[in-house]
Amino acid sequence: MKLTKEERIARHKSFLQANWEIIAAFSWGNYLEKGRGAVLVPEEDFVHQPIPVLKGLRFHYLPMEGHEASPFKGILSDRELAWVKTYDPDEKVILCIIREGGGVSSYLIGGRSKPSEAWARQKAGEN
Repeated sequence: MKLTKEERIARHKSFLQANWEIIAAFSWGNYLEKGRGAVLVPEEDFVHQPIPVLKGLRFHYLPMEGHEASPFKGILSDRELAWVKTYDPDEKVILCIIREGGGVSSYLIGGRSKPSEAWARQKAGEN
């Protein structure tokens, strides 16, 4: 199914809103381990699925340190690199959606809770 630009953006925003807790927890855990960076998710994992999508997501974390040596080399533009240098990791998440047809849609987002709180809830649920 071919989506218009407006439909694609609406699907991205619905996905981000519905899955904030998962995205935030993933980002915070990786920030603690690897430092500043961006969360990557393939658009094909969710864009044609009913929202919310809670299974089958393939999140990747691209840390600032060594991002040029990763399999995702060159994926971050100057805009995203500037975000990575300045964002507050306990307030915002940088999420880069790798579009099906090529290219990246990037969002600097915040949500209902802090990433550290989402991560703590996730950890508490694992015990």
